[in-house]
Amino acid sequence: MVRKALLSVAVILVAVWATGKAQETEQNGGGALTLEEQAVQYKATVLMVLANRATSLPAESEPAVAVVVEEATQQLDACAAGLQVHQQLWQYKVCGSAVLQQGLNALSALQAANGASASV
Repeated sequence: MVRKALLSVAVILVAVWATGKAQETEQNGGGALTLEEQAVQYKATVLMVLANRATSLPAESEPAVAVVVEEATQQLDACAAGLQVHQQLWQYKVCGSAVLQQGLNALSALQAANGASASV
């Protein structure tokens, strides 16, 4: 249980760090990313983390995993819509972090339901 919580925190920190590095690059004049490009990058990171987490689940969980990923995609798109209105990347990241946490929790619940061993 503690390992899962630490993994979740670590994944979120890596995502925030990667986004911070992208912003640092932008501030240094190296390939300035627009808000939309940063949002796309963050979305890809969240979905990659969920996909990596899903690899520890048995094959019969694939339909349920697809539902989790689809819901996360829709929620991230809703977060992006808010970004277009408010133009504040930090709000998008908070929204995206909540989506990531929900997705990781759903995948952990699937793993527990299937009795799969943790690969953490």
